Amino acid sequence: MAKSDYQYLVIGSGAAGSAAALMAAGFGARTAIVESDRFGGTTLNYRDIPYAAALGFAQRYAEAVAGSRFGMSSSTLRYNYPTVLNWQAAAVRRAGGGSRKIFENAGIDCYHGLAQFVGPHEIAVGNHRIRSEKFLVATGAGLAVSGIAGIDTVSCWSPDTALRMAKLPKVLLIVGAGSTGCELAEYFGALGVRVLLVEAQDRILPREDPEASEVIYKHLRDRFGVKILEHSRVVALQPAAGGQQVIFVRDNQEKAVRVEATVLATTPEPVTDFGLENAGVKFDYRGIKVDQGLRTTNHHIWAAGDVIGGESSIEKATYEGKLAALNALKNSGNIINYTGFTRMTNTLPRVAKCGLNEMECAQIKQKQKSVIVPLDATTAANVNDFRAGFVKLTVNPKGQLIGSTVVSPEADLVIQEIALAIRSGLKVAELAGTPHVAMGWSDAVRIAARELS
Repeated sequence: MAKSDYQYLVIGSGAAGSAAALMAAGFGARTAIVESDRFGGTTLNYRDIPYAAALGFAQRYAEAVAGSRFGMSSSTLRYNYPTVLNWQAAAVRRAGGGSRKIFENAGIDCYHGLAQFVGPHEIAVGNHRIRSEKFLVATGAGLAVSGIAGIDTVSCWSPDTALRMAKLPKVLLIVGAGSTGCELAEYFGALGVRVLLVEAQDRILPREDPEASEVIYKHLRDRFGVKILEHSRVVALQPAAGGQQVIFVRDNQEKAVRVEATVLATTPEPVTDFGLENAGVKFDYRGIKVDQGLRTTNHHIWAAGDVIGGESSIEKATYEGKLAALNALKNSGNIINYTGFTRMTNTLPRVAKCGLNEMECAQIKQKQKSVIVPLDATTAANVNDFRAGFVKLTVNPKGQLIGSTVVSPEADLVIQEIALAIRSGLKVAELAGTPHVAMGWSDAVRIAARELS
């Protein structure tokens, strides 16, 4: 074999790729990273960081506008949209978005451009031919749209670009009511945009518990006036004066609506179009095939993050990137363990889910028992005048916690003790006996655990 330029080469600088490259460099390996867009990847530049900044502003603004019930005089409160955009950009910049510095400071060589495998040990990036002993593929996922006619005749926004609109539309259509679609609906609704949210399945947040879907449905509809069309499938987009005409099918009837802008928040697909077949790496529409150690069908190539499918989160991708680097460079033999990982919808209330829910238990024929405690059973709901939400715990016949859904303010914090309990195999009685802050949202966890004990 010809001499390699590097011991470890990472394709993609998002959460998985960054974590892996920095770990490899820390081991002393000759390391390179390739990025086709902005260094830091989608997570840092377009999704997690800007979404957190945008939603943080929108939620504070909405709460302030509704603050009269607490004695605030805020009914005439306004916002400056260019400043909102500047804040999002500042948050990305502070986090290092678009910068190579963190990699270069670690001694990692950076290449900008599209990577293409030209052989099992070699890629092409522009005019460069680069060889490496081992690789990590961390190219993430991209927008996937099928079944919508005329998509190339109109200008649509993606989840990666929607927050960068220079001017807010008066009427906005969002296609897809998963986590991203609901977050965008809340953001634009809070800023006064008339939002139409379309979902092909029978409820929004279709992967979550039905109770969570109901809470967020009412939240978006009643608080922000979002018009939600479930059982509705967008089939065509057409140019129209001042925007677009959207054709959708609902109850077997074709209907049309005019909007100024459209955001496609459909389920993304793994990005795999970069010569994987030349490297002997198997993949399909669901992503790259990997074993339990994240190794592909080519034994010197690993893959991590959204490109392998499954749950999408910065925490999962970072974990996978580090595990893959350890296995590749230290031959550690680590096996992926997703127990305790949480997915979250960052609306207010937030929706956090960890472990198995009832639908997933039914699919694998796992016997379970669940209990739901509404937020209004807590003191926190009363003193904050916030009652929309609940804590749901699920246990197996041995009383071990196996799943939870939390819908509440600060759900990401509330669910942490549950995630630890699930990962540690604790029984619900142990959680019920753990002291909780009486005035906090997590007191609902204690109440639910007590009911299951």
